[in-house]
Amino acid sequence: MVNYAYTIRDKIGENKLVMSQLANNTADQAMLGGFKKAIDDAVMDSGEAHQNQMMQILSNPEKSALFSRIVFDLLMNQEGQAHSN
Repeated sequence: MVNYAYTIRDKIGENKLVMSQLANNTADQAMLGGFKKAIDDAVMDSGEAHQNQMMQILSNPEKSALFSRIVFDLLMNQEGQAHSN
């Protein structure tokens, strides 16, 4: 869930109007501006992006193999970091 929150945060960070509202208002005031719609839009956009990525991975054996290798390497790198700490 935390990783997903970072994804949404990054997407909202691209919205100059909402970021201006956040910078220039209290939290309560900013929540009344475009923030809620920006959250909804970011969630919808991320769902579409993930759906597209899922279909590419499942329908293309080469992309699936590459994705599997990337995930494997990430896990091994994470494991290596855990042992070095």
